Amino acid sequence: MISVDRRPGPSPYTDRPGVVKVDEGASRMSKPAAVTVSFLALLLASVAVARAQASPSAVIETQAIRSGLHVLRGTGCNVVVWHGPEGVLVVDSGNAVSAPQLLEAIGRTADGSVHFLVNSHWHPDHVGGNAALRRAGALVIAHQQTRALMSERQAVPAYDLDVPAAPRDALPSVTFDDTLTLHLNGDRLELMHVPGAHGQGDLVAWWETANVVHVGDAYYAGGYPFVDSANGGSLAGLVAALETVLSRADARTVIVPGHGPVSNRAELTAYRDMLVAIGTRVRALVEQGKNLDEVLEAQPTAGYDERYGPGGVSAERFVRNLYADVSGRR
Repeated sequence: MISVDRRPGPSPYTDRPGVVKVDEGASRMSKPAAVTVSFLALLLASVAVARAQASPSAVIETQAIRSGLHVLRGTGCNVVVWHGPEGVLVVDSGNAVSAPQLLEAIGRTADGSVHFLVNSHWHPDHVGGNAALRRAGALVIAHQQTRALMSERQAVPAYDLDVPAAPRDALPSVTFDDTLTLHLNGDRLELMHVPGAHGQGDLVAWWETANVVHVGDAYYAGGYPFVDSANGGSLAGLVAALETVLSRADARTVIVPGHGPVSNRAELTAYRDMLVAIGTRVRALVEQGKNLDEVLEAQPTAGYDERYGPGGVSAERFVRNLYADVSGRR
């Protein structure tokens, strides 16, 4: 079943090419409050996990990864544009302040307006441009938990952030529970929920024929991840999500992370192994009765900092994340 937000005005399905097949659906979520672009700009400026800094003069880089598939960088996260004779689909919409530049970059990359927008999860650096793309004609699709979280005020304690509810025109119109499949442009795009990974409502987007996968924030290529344990994220869920991707990927699979450069199976395997190794160290220290300061002093990320430390999440913040997750402190 598809859950559709019935709004006054033109139907979001008018002149929409392609066929949408839904494996499992979900219900609508609660009403949102208003949020200002200026607040989101300040909010996102303080989020270190967004490697690319968005501004009114944001420069967006475009990288072709397969025929009809491009990655756009410079909006606060990695945005994928999929275009072909049956329409244009975008995964994630970046920061609110760079939405005009994102629309221009999409226009340079693909002919025609955006028909579908998929949100990989609810964090503002991935949904900030939703309202702009929806006004431009996009039908917004996400996991049901993403709409629920966007509909109400949220907090991200790890960054001392208060996230207001999203405006109504930024909310997903189509939600699903487990998987949702879109048949478009001669390919099959499968959206798969990966529960309790980076946070709640995370999904992985897999193009079957192109052999491309967008992993969202379950993967920060070249850096330590942010595990939003206060909002349902966990190291165990993160590793499980990556195992799901690795079980399906091969040497030719193009892997798009939520942040960082486009990657491959070998690099994702090394990343998974790093998470397991550091998580095992932190858990052992917690089980020995060590407090946070003692865990930090033990330097459980030793041996990995040269490779992953330069990313947007410091080794200290990553260890604090893991300590909160493993010890049950949120």
